[in-house]
Amino acid sequence: MLLVFWRLLALPMPWIAGLFYIWVSVFSVLVVTLFWLVANDLYRPREAKRLFGFIGSGGILGGVVGSFIASIGARVIGTEHLLLLSAAVLVLCWVVVQQLWDLTPERAAAEDRMSPQPRRDTFLSNMGGFVNLLFESRYLLLLIAVVGLSKLIGSLVYYQFNPFIEEMFPEQDARTAFLGNFFSVMNLCAFVVQFFFTSWILRRWGVFTALLVLPLGLFVGSIGLIFIPLFWLAATMEMFDGSLGYSLQQTSKEMLYLPIDRSIRYKVKPFIDMVVFRFGKGIAALIGIIMLGQMHLPAYYLSYIAVPLAVVWIVAVFFLRQDYVARIRTILQARAALTQAANSTSGGSQAQRASVGAQPNGVETSVTSYTPDYAMFGSLTNGHTSKQKLALMDQLVGTQESMSVYGKELLAEMTTYEIPPKSSRTLTAEPAQLKRVITDQNRPMALRCQAVQRLARGSSQEVVDYLFGVELIEADAALRHEALRALVRIRLGGRGLEFPTQQIRRQIAREVANYQRIVHVAEIYRQHGRGPLTPDDPLIGLLRVLLEESVEQIFRLLLLLYRPADIHLVYEQLQIPETYIRADAIELLDNLIDARMRVIIAPILDEDRFLSLVDREPEATYEPDVAYRMLQGAIWDHNSWLSVTTLCAVGRLGLPTMRGELERASRDAIPLVAKAARVALHLTPPSSAA
Repeated sequence: MLLVFWRLLALPMPWIAGLFYIWVSVFSVLVVTLFWLVANDLYRPREAKRLFGFIGSGGILGGVVGSFIASIGARVIGTEHLLLLSAAVLVLCWVVVQQLWDLTPERAAAEDRMSPQPRRDTFLSNMGGFVNLLFESRYLLLLIAVVGLSKLIGSLVYYQFNPFIEEMFPEQDARTAFLGNFFSVMNLCAFVVQFFFTSWILRRWGVFTALLVLPLGLFVGSIGLIFIPLFWLAATMEMFDGSLGYSLQQTSKEMLYLPIDRSIRYKVKPFIDMVVFRFGKGIAALIGIIMLGQMHLPAYYLSYIAVPLAVVWIVAVFFLRQDYVARIRTILQARAALTQAANSTSGGSQAQRASVGAQPNGVETSVTSYTPDYAMFGSLTNGHTSKQKLALMDQLVGTQESMSVYGKELLAEMTTYEIPPKSSRTLTAEPAQLKRVITDQNRPMALRCQAVQRLARGSSQEVVDYLFGVELIEADAALRHEALRALVRIRLGGRGLEFPTQQIRRQIAREVANYQRIVHVAEIYRQHGRGPLTPDDPLIGLLRVLLEESVEQIFRLLLLLYRPADIHLVYEQLQIPETYIRADAIELLDNLIDARMRVIIAPILDEDRFLSLVDREPEATYEPDVAYRMLQGAIWDHNSWLSVTTLCAVGRLGLPTMRGELERASRDAIPLVAKAARVALHLTPPSSAA
């Protein structure tokens, strides 16, 4: 088309220039819409938060560079020949897009399989069906409202800014110079916000906080302009709207399309971006003509229209947030239901059967029977790793003949630590006696854990408070884990008991620190290991299990704060191998928790590396003094399994700097630590102490 217009514009027909202007206006909207459709196909919400800000900055930077090239190119090759350069750039874009489709991830096929049969009702082919498609989904209507209101109010801000410019700069040249400088600064601000801050805001505060920044700012500015109708305030509002409207607001808006089914997205996004967006601008122009041109009202009177519209915009964002979370939840529930249905055909219980239903229009996907059975919350309510850890420990210290004595002693101690003795059957249900067993450090740990289980059966506020005391005060991680499992079972019982929010937050931060400590040990072990590590290395296997237990603890604590079904759904879907499913699960969690909690648990919310950090090569090099501090902290950690595993790792590595720490641990009063240290010393060659 550019080549055709390049030839036509050489003809002496003025109307061709007008036709070209219209074509450029349509194409510029359409190509941006298609660009974001491609981006929506390539990325999931979690990825989009990280990347859309950076990607979108290319559009702003392209506008700046394009203007610069046009100013130089017009003098070098002539204005009319710039169309040839534009055509060449579009050919390059086409090549890039073909490469992008080769990178389309595996989820596209999975989404197509889950999607209902595509409908043929588009805006032009079946207008009635398309209108029904919109009105059958509140999410789409709210999205239309947000897009339309943003353009309408933004145009009103611009229209009320113009009279202030004419009043401030009566001469045309002065106005032109001011506008040139003003919009240059505005584009620069938009680029800075988009490149440096958009991704950070989206990941730190979430999509809907980002969506509220612009309407709240325009709401406050419009009220201020009513009472203080000054040029600088009108200029500030226009600068604020222009710099955020094409950066943070644009990127946040694009993320709202991600939960929409692909077959629906390709119908509604062009309509919203081209028709609704331009319609909002047209309504604003009509208001400006009537109020400023016909009624000759002062420019700031447009704020009387902008203020209530901004309120509607803000309310729409709040409702849109609810529907966005519901859609992400529905996507995950649909996948979970499919998994449960597949399991049920291979012997799963009737309680796990689920089916996926869809409304005839394919807009809203609802899960008709995905209701998690709280008794089936698996590892979040029941321990399951004792035998696995003991088996790995046996591989680690029991298979070498030279280690038989030390290894057998350690294995016997660990077995006593994990498995309750037969005498535990004599435990009474009397709360006072159970509490004495729990606090008696001379009792076997497995017996103390069983006392916690017995005590939790009589769930009451007093029991909840006592178990939280155990969770906060108890040093040994095993007893804390059991107390927390008991609290989860009480929470799922739905008895309306109170759980201390601040204490839970502190415990989550504690567990995240434990998670990071395990990762550090694994990375140091991989970095300093002698020779390549085999995939079935038992020590790596132990660290992997400990990492899983740490994540379980974090989700148990989250389950006490938030809706249990949602937390369970997130945890369940995070176990799925596909990265894009884990990304959706993390996005749901991102929208369930508050900003402060999001910062606390950020280290575990990496969909690409979730629960796989111990299996990867270290991303950082640990200097000897740093490695010493990390290993020392893990050796004396209250998690006995982490302490024992770290001691064995140090013994295997034979680090000279750690031998003194091993000798000190071998004299420790805790039998587990002392015996594990003796195993580690036997593993460490004496020459390494030199």
